[in-house]
Amino acid sequence: MKIIQPMLNAIRNNDFAAMYKYEDIMINLDELMMNHKRNTQYEGKIKAAMKERQDSLEFKRQDMFENLVVEVTTLGIFDAISAKEISKVINKIVQTNTIELEYNALKLQVIQMLLELNQREKNKEVVKLNKILPLLDLRNGALKQKKHPYESLLDKGYIKNYSEIL
Repeated sequence: MKIIQPMLNAIRNNDFAAMYKYEDIMINLDELMMNHKRNTQYEGKIKAAMKERQDSLEFKRQDMFENLVVEVTTLGIFDAISAKEISKVINKIVQTNTIELEYNALKLQVIQMLLELNQREKNKEVVKLNKILPLLDLRNGALKQKKHPYESLLDKGYIKNYSEIL
């Protein structure tokens, strides 16, 4: 076994210089080079095909994104969110879903998410208006109770009693 050990090591390591020392190992370099060239060509073809597939998928995603943006923004039902936010949501959904998903299913997903976002933005606007206009709320509450707004403002401490000032 010790006699053939260097020969086996040369084969394992693909050490051609060491293999030339042994006549028992006949290497057909032409065949070896042709196999290597063929493998390299296959690798190149595979890489080119993968790149083409990647480009094709990216083109389909971009086309789907653009079509969805045009269709959804022309609906005109999203008044609380901007076109930029709409395109961000659509881009996120298109990138996270597979390309095989049907266009209408994707559009349904986009519209549902945008409706939720639109409703949240509308609720934020209502809350902001309520925080900004507390005096208006007091006035409306007083009118509902059939009181003068002055009395309501006086009760809440927004204005002082005239008799206390003098």
